[in-house]
Amino acid sequence: MIIMNRNTSPIKPLTDEQIVKVVQDTTYNQYPDQERQRFIDIYAAAYDLNPAEIEVANGSDEWIQKVIMTLGGNGVMTLNPEFVMYTSYTLQVKPEILEVDCEPDFTFDFAKVARAIKAQKPSLFLISNPHNPTGQMFATEDLQLLVDTMAEVDGYLVLDECYIDFAEDYQRPVGDNIVILRTLSKVYGMAGLRIGMAIAQGETFEKINKINHPYPLNSLALNLASELFSDKRKLNAHKTYQFESKQELARILSQVKDLITVKKSYTNYVFTYGDLALDLAQFVMERGFLPRTYELEILKNAARYSIIKLEDYPAFNQAVMKWREKYAE
Repeated sequence: MIIMNRNTSPIKPLTDEQIVKVVQDTTYNQYPDQERQRFIDIYAAAYDLNPAEIEVANGSDEWIQKVIMTLGGNGVMTLNPEFVMYTSYTLQVKPEILEVDCEPDFTFDFAKVARAIKAQKPSLFLISNPHNPTGQMFATEDLQLLVDTMAEVDGYLVLDECYIDFAEDYQRPVGDNIVILRTLSKVYGMAGLRIGMAIAQGETFEKINKINHPYPLNSLALNLASELFSDKRKLNAHKTYQFESKQELARILSQVKDLITVKKSYTNYVFTYGDLALDLAQFVMERGFLPRTYELEILKNAARYSIIKLEDYPAFNQAVMKWREKYAE
């Protein structure tokens, strides 16, 4: 079965030789003080960020949990649908999570979201951009509205940029109540190493780090992450492969957009919905491809497809086109 439901990289970013060298050079008998700071400095330089405003944790999932614990005291709000772990981690410490439903076409009315914030007054709002699961990119003015509205109720906004490397660059909203989350799990192909970054300023940065560990990541994971950025040519080739994979995935699914709705995506997956979306998902599943389907009522007619190896697309394309024949006029 070819996995299309995890949103991870279909290829590894490091060679066996690189991994062996990193393992041999890692001083795992010591605490990872230098390794942590080295990676933060490298990542900050790659994205033109201030290293003093970055901290690492065991995946962006751990940061989601930490921001809920440190900033979500008066309630947590998010969109519906959204990344499922926002709900899971909130319910670990809260009786409920507040949600604002999407429109029928899976877009969001941010004026409605702002009204919900003012009415409910949550202390934390979680949003992914690009959006999980639909893959859409939100406009700067809409995100700024959320930041400003959360500031009015003395709250914080978490901007989860897990898939940002697949998206168009954009002007981020501004405010000292923002936390940006990043990860190496997607375009960088290091999901198994669990490396997540939080970026924030001033008091907000101090608050989210109150419960962070003194050594949040192990030396080997940090050194492998630093090695990832050591060869720009190789890293760019790794990224380009995935961008090409995304283009091919979108091309194949666009061939059936007259039968199902295929959302334009700024991520490493393509979101589909409609009366026949699950029928296609089941059809390709029976032919060896496993897409993501959902139990949530709001996503009952939706399916999502992650990128795969380029060599696997001819068979996937054949399956999709075979399905199309079922509905040929």
